Amino acid sequence: MPATSISFRRVTQFVIPEGLVQITKANVPLGSIRQDPHTLTVGRVVFQKYRCQYTKDIVDEITVYDTNIEDYVEYNQYKKSFDFNIFYSGQQQILFSDATTPVTKKFLKHLAAEDNVELNYQTIHLDMEGISGRMPQTKGIRFSTVDEGVTRKNFAGDEVDVNEEAIGALQNDAAIQIIGTLDIDGRGRTVMISQAGTLVSFTSLVDMEGREYPMLEFSLEVLQSIGVLNV
Repeated sequence: MPATSISFRRVTQFVIPEGLVQITKANVPLGSIRQDPHTLTVGRVVFQKYRCQYTKDIVDEITVYDTNIEDYVEYNQYKKSFDFNIFYSGQQQILFSDATTPVTKKFLKHLAAEDNVELNYQTIHLDMEGISGRMPQTKGIRFSTVDEGVTRKNFAGDEVDVNEEAIGALQNDAAIQIIGTLDIDGRGRTVMISQAGTLVSFTSLVDMEGREYPMLEFSLEVLQSIGVLNV
């Protein structure tokens, strides 16, 4: 099973008008958001679900068959549409998005700029040293460095958190990503958590497939486990 990811943000204000809300910039359509009548209860937390769409410009060389001229045409830029869900809990002031973090970041930025939307959000600064201390095993740490010619370092291994340079990165709040195991829902699972607000499960969630939205439930439990949420 491939890794499953979700993005999360701290949200102190999230007011979206009823019906379909179009998101534009300079009169160019970028996407939309609509509140779903369906709510989702995970444990004691109630989430409001929103259906979202965002169109992103992709700079890449592709070849497309054009039926009008019956020939292939090369493009170096194209638009790609993303359909995804946002789950918001005013009770916990938390927002989850099942889009990638880059898409979520741009979508929320443009959504917040709409005149009829009241949105106040931020990434959650994570205590990576504290998170590592809660993990039975820390398997990977990525951190910023001032070494000449290098901006990032990535350490991986079964005992990465006993490496002196990795320990220093955790203590100096330089770690931007951590991978390790956590006991979630009675099972040891390998997860990745980043300062950018990304959470990835490298362990299959097949045992949770009977639930309405497994990754949301899993992510909520992870954030509780590392002390970000108190449900």
